[in-house]
Amino acid sequence: MNARKILPVAFISFILLSSSMVFSQNALTRIKQDVFVLASDSLMGRSAGTKYGDKAAKYIFSRFEENGMKPKYQSIKINSTEKNIYAVIEGSDPILKNEFIIMGAHYDHLGYKTKTKYGIIDTIVYNGADDNASGTSLVLELGRMIAKNKGDFRRSVVIIAFDSEETGLNGSTYFANSEDRYNDVIIAKNTKLMMSLDMVGWLKQSKKLTISGIGLLDNPYQYFNKLNLDGDKAIKFKDFSRSIFTGSDHLPFLYKNIPAFHVTTGIKSPYHKPEDDADLIDCEGILELTNYFYDVVKNLANAEKVETSGKNPAIKKPISSNYWGIELGGGNNQHDYKEGNMTGKKDFAYSGGVFAHISISDYFGFKLGANYNYMSAKRYETRVKYQSVSVPAILFLKLGNNTYAFSVGIGGFFDDIFDSRAKVGEDKYMNYLTQYSFGLQSEIEIRIQRFIFSFQTKKGLTNMDKDPLYDYGKTTQFTTTFKIGYIF
Repeated sequence: MNARKILPVAFISFILLSSSMVFSQNALTRIKQDVFVLASDSLMGRSAGTKYGDKAAKYIFSRFEENGMKPKYQSIKINSTEKNIYAVIEGSDPILKNEFIIMGAHYDHLGYKTKTKYGIIDTIVYNGADDNASGTSLVLELGRMIAKNKGDFRRSVVIIAFDSEETGLNGSTYFANSEDRYNDVIIAKNTKLMMSLDMVGWLKQSKKLTISGIGLLDNPYQYFNKLNLDGDKAIKFKDFSRSIFTGSDHLPFLYKNIPAFHVTTGIKSPYHKPEDDADLIDCEGILELTNYFYDVVKNLANAEKVETSGKNPAIKKPISSNYWGIELGGGNNQHDYKEGNMTGKKDFAYSGGVFAHISISDYFGFKLGANYNYMSAKRYETRVKYQSVSVPAILFLKLGNNTYAFSVGIGGFFDDIFDSRAKVGEDKYMNYLTQYSFGLQSEIEIRIQRFIFSFQTKKGLTNMDKDPLYDYGKTTQFTTTFKIGYIF
């Protein structure tokens, strides 16, 4: 290439590079401004329902407008300043614009506390720069970029700043259950995907972005192919979000069976501590993530279909009125001598088996089962160990719902003792006890979702001594067991 051609190309390249640098710097300046304002001492930790939280909401509302969006407030509590702020960026496709991709972040934090020492009042502010001024600044800049290029997005995109996350996901719960409409279409019911960006301000330090919940979508990697972060930063995908630290604003959407991701750079920042300040935030990293999610949202908005995988761990299958399960138990066992004043000493009792609950009505039901038992009894003349198969039949009175239930029951059992061994003096005996035994059985049971915790007692009515070994009179079995079960 000759000099005449090189100079114009170089000049154009310089102009384009300069424009790109100015644009990038402006975006970075906006992100820094949002982080430093929201995490400033003047907002006193942005606690939900306070005048400081209200000031933060008004600032965010104005930033929505400055970024080319048309925001609206959504009050989430009566007689309170708690509110979400959101805007819909309408898609360009006449059909797909009635489907929504939601990008959300909570803007509230823990507020402040005061303590007095030696008569001096000290105010401690929880500024919440990473949690979650970082996520709020990201969605604000992301909204600006999408609004500027909205013709490139076929589906509509909702940008939302949630209030009251720290007090129990109240803002996101309200939105996920609301019937707010856009163009007479209910947003929540027509949402294809929601992302909660919570604590995304430590990319440089963590060198990792975690996106949890992609298993909720069918063929999820199609939306992320060929999209990467700069340098040595990794993107970690998780099918589902199970961490105790991911109780964020995606959960209310999952409970409504709306696919929702949790997005974070981790908890390396001073989580829920006063030291979570703006000067620690990697604003360049937030800008990088903004550009990354711009491309991700664009892929989602322009796909012909965004379909669920049909999997959602947050939605528990309802427990049928008739169900079966397994149980394991442990406790103690003893033999009572009915003639004389002796009582055998307690020894171990273990059991495991299957059971079935059969409902008769809303309040009554039967429990049937089959259990293997391994027990021991410290008798007057010896210690006997024995194994049996037990078949219980119990009538239950029950109260509760699909999540919790309490029941009490009484009935009977039949035991087939197929192996019982003992040693008396120098003599060893097989089948030391009678083979068959029956008696009364009672249970107190608590069910928490699919887990069952029960206390069981068994009182034998038949003589367990096998004549004519030793004539100690009639003895009966008494067993108490604590059991843990699971319903399938």
